[in-house]
Amino acid sequence: MRKCQLFAYVLLALISQSYTLSHFAIGGGQTVKGTCPDNEYWNNKGFCCNKCHIGFKLKEKCPEPNKRSVCVKCENGTYLDNANHNENCFSCRKCTKAHSIEKSPCTIKTNRVCGCETGYYYKKLGDLGWECSPCKTCGPGQMITGECTEDQNTKCQCKENHYAESKSLCKLCVQCQDGCPHLCKSSTPPIPVKTFFPTTPPGSAPQILVPVCACITVLALGLFMSYEGIRLWKKKRHALSSQKSFPASDDQTLIITVAPDTEHNESVPLTNQPCETEQNGKLPDCVPREIKIHEFFYFVLDEVPIGRFKELVRHLGVSEQNIDRAEQDHRNSKDAHYQMLKVWSDSGSGGGNNVLPCHRIQMLVDTLKDMYLVNCADNIWSRFLSQDTSTSH
Repeated sequence: MRKCQLFAYVLLALISQSYTLSHFAIGGGQTVKGTCPDNEYWNNKGFCCNKCHIGFKLKEKCPEPNKRSVCVKCENGTYLDNANHNENCFSCRKCTKAHSIEKSPCTIKTNRVCGCETGYYYKKLGDLGWECSPCKTCGPGQMITGECTEDQNTKCQCKENHYAESKSLCKLCVQCQDGCPHLCKSSTPPIPVKTFFPTTPPGSAPQILVPVCACITVLALGLFMSYEGIRLWKKKRHALSSQKSFPASDDQTLIITVAPDTEHNESVPLTNQPCETEQNGKLPDCVPREIKIHEFFYFVLDEVPIGRFKELVRHLGVSEQNIDRAEQDHRNSKDAHYQMLKVWSDSGSGGGNNVLPCHRIQMLVDTLKDMYLVNCADNIWSRFLSQDTSTSH
């Protein structure tokens, strides 16, 4: 009867785990049926139960939602080193191998740590096996380059002017051979080179290659400098063209306003007409460029590669604490990255709530260029900072 009950429990656990994994895969990492927070697990009855603390194992699952599981402490000689819902604890390692010692004892929260006596080092044998091997002693003609440590053997090498006869023996060099290059000096004077024509002796071929390599190097350098000069000229011409077509001041701001009704995702019309600065106390003769703030953020999220997004916000001044907090508050990476951008925009000045200054967007574009994400920077600049030259003022 007990065997049947045990088989039923194991079968139910496997069904519950497969159900949890399938729902998690369908949800794409979002909270759906069959998933629970990190400190809980999915009960096969259809709700989440709390996990047992480190050092405790599960005795009884929670009977219903908002009820706690029954957990008991691991027995002596066993441990569990993380939050769990295991019905059994792990057995602690035993330090019974030759020349082994106990470095830290077994507790209900940690496994026993084994080490080796003085004169021996911990040597791994495959994935799980290990032994205490004796530390090597350097042989004749050798010197120590690395002392024997807890997990590393002694390192030896031949002394100066010695060559390796075997792994544990080095002998003094007495003639030209491998390991004794200082005794291999040629006494034959070099053949003088008189010309670079085919009549030159074969031994002078490397001397012919020197001027050839120098010419190739100079040519490559000239081509590179020409390419850089053309690239910088085009960049300068583009900058001058931008200044002529967009004569706004450096401190001009791009107004990004959130509509009062944020529940609907209706797009606000985008105008490419830049605002002229106030002159003689008069209001600017233009229509402000208004965009929902989330439209700008989501455009950036789609442009910047996910793997380099945290690098971007670090360059923008977002602290590691705010980055970690955003990742903890949002399981979805896109939501977390959105929160990081919000922290950056709120830390700036010159716009107030829901208003992002133009120079802040330019800062983001320049940062992307410094990260060699030029295409991303150009797309964001074209979308939010460039003007439509066909628009009349």
